[in-house]
Amino acid sequence: MSRPLPVLALASLLCASLPAAARAQAPATPPNDSVQADGQFVRHQAADNMMEVQLGQLAERRATNQMVKKFGEKMAIDHEKLQKQWTDLAHKHGLRFTPALAAAQQSKVIGLRQAGRSEFDREYMITMIKGHTKDAAGLKAAIDSARSEPVRKMAAYALPIVQDHLLNARAAAKEIGLDSTAVARSKVAEND
Repeated sequence: MSRPLPVLALASLLCASLPAAARAQAPATPPNDSVQADGQFVRHQAADNMMEVQLGQLAERRATNQMVKKFGEKMAIDHEKLQKQWTDLAHKHGLRFTPALAAAQQSKVIGLRQAGRSEFDREYMITMIKGHTKDAAGLKAAIDSARSEPVRKMAAYALPIVQDHLLNARAAAKEIGLDSTAVARSKVAEND
């Protein structure tokens, strides 16, 4: 039994167009070497730097120890530059977003705003040591595991800055009587 030619042609046309239609509806996935493939990490870096700016500015105003105040000033300046660099990198490669703090980061800022004047320096420096320790580890991992070359390069650029901040944070903490044991025992959570 043979089918009429127009019906076969129509059936072939429909079958041929189905895979194309299915592909058109499927979400586009970024190539593994694009900045978009590392989008979550890039957005986190921009937000984390934004939080560091806000906390640094807070330390400039609220810290009682001069070394902690100066450290806060450095954090605000350096992390504002890093935030801009992460955001510019994202936008240059088609990853559009506006940096915003995650709930945990916002909670950290609010918590330090509400800290008493006598405990602010201690809480801020613990936050800085724990946060920069975690950030340095994340940047080291990104240098090896990021899918895109621009993100690996930016992580490699940011890592020594964050490591320097960690050294400075430990020195400022020592200045106010905090040692590594006190930091480790603290219930202050790392930056998120």
